[in-house]
Amino acid sequence: MRKTSEKSENLKHENLDNELIILPLDEADDLSSFNCESEELNDFLKTNALLDQNNLVNRTRLCFCNGSLAGFYSLAADTIETKNVIDGIESYPYRKYPAVKIARLAVDSRFERCGIGTFLMKIILAQVVSICDNIGCRYLLVDSKIESTGFYEKFEFKVAEKNKKTDFVPMYLNMQPYVQK
Repeated sequence: MRKTSEKSENLKHENLDNELIILPLDEADDLSSFNCESEELNDFLKTNALLDQNNLVNRTRLCFCNGSLAGFYSLAADTIETKNVIDGIESYPYRKYPAVKIARLAVDSRFERCGIGTFLMKIILAQVVSICDNIGCRYLLVDSKIESTGFYEKFEFKVAEKNKKTDFVPMYLNMQPYVQK
């Protein structure tokens, strides 16, 4: 783990005795040890995440547990068609709503079933609420792998549309209830 005095979120996780640290992806990070079940997600983190970040395509944050890279997520700006949501604004005059997309979310295989994914979702929700305080953002989106839809449904994500042509299920979460808390 990189030693740094930069701003990080040091948080205790209720199911772990260890402190979890969230840090922005940096070129000095050693990502070689990260290994989740998805080769696509492993490849993204090790090959594309920093390049995409430098090109302002998304922003990636890393989660460390006891100095080990335990997970990561990437967020990007996005939109969703008004016709794809059931809880939109009545008489909304535009064709799309502004949104933030969870571009990637993964937990290292060594840390699966420890609550790291849930922890990362809570961090993402807090971050998106903060974004909503500064710019218009109605929804949080994700293109979920079919086997992960249950995870997102626990957070009340809804299926936006059923697309039988891909391995992903577009899902959305209305941020208004979170912002109003």
